[in-house]
Order: sequence, then structure tokens, then C-alpha cells
Amino acid sequence: MEYADADKPASAPPEGGAKGLDWRLVRFLLTHLIIGTVSGWIFVAALIWFDIGGLGSLVTGSSVGPMAVIMLMIVMMITWGAGSMGTAVFLLPRKEEDDDKGKPMPLFPLRLQPARANAPRRR
Repeated sequence: MEYADADKPASAPPEGGAKGLDWRLVRFLLTHLIIGTVSGWIFVAALIWFDIGGLGSLVTGSSVGPMAVIMLMIVMMITWGAGSMGTAVFLLPRKEEDDDKGKPMPLFPLRLQPARANAPRRR
């Protein structure tokens, strides 16, 4: 994704907004929050529609069913929205200079060496 202000340094404040607040990032996060929220609500609707675990029967047969659905929708909004935002942030492309020149990180940063242990002899 390329922005119109690509020639500006990253430290330059955005034009027309609050000093130090990059509205592109806020828009990016809100977009993914909405995507996660809608997919979470679709999941809640599928749980109720297909009566998974008897949830649809419980919700439709109870006087407090709508309250349970609202609570479930809020929980799914928080969970799926945060998951969607986190996934989007982790999948952002990185700058070349941030990379370690393509070198893989060593599994064990220190070199392991065997140690001799004295044990009593068995009879």
C-alpha cells in the first residue's frame, strides 16, 4: 500500500491533523476493527442459527435471550476485532533497513558445550 506522502520523512507531522497523530494509522486500525467485529457477529449469528450446543434454542426460548445475544456480540466484537487489528499490524510490510539482511536468527544464540559430571559407580 503506497501513500501520497511517501516522499516525506516518517518523523514529519501529518498535514491538517493533530500534531504527532497519523490519521492513516487510526483509519487502518478502525477499518480492521470493523472487519473483525462484523466477522465476529457473523460467527454469533451462525452459532444461533445452526443451534450449536443448543444455543439457538436457549436464546429463543428465554425471556433474557436478547440480553445474552448482546453480551455475546460485545465479547465477540472485542475478541475478533482485536485479533483482526493485531493480525493486520503484524502483516504490515517492514522497511528494508529494519531487516537483518535476510540472516536467520540462530536457534541458540550461545554455543552449547558438553559438561563432564562425576557420578558414583554402580555395584
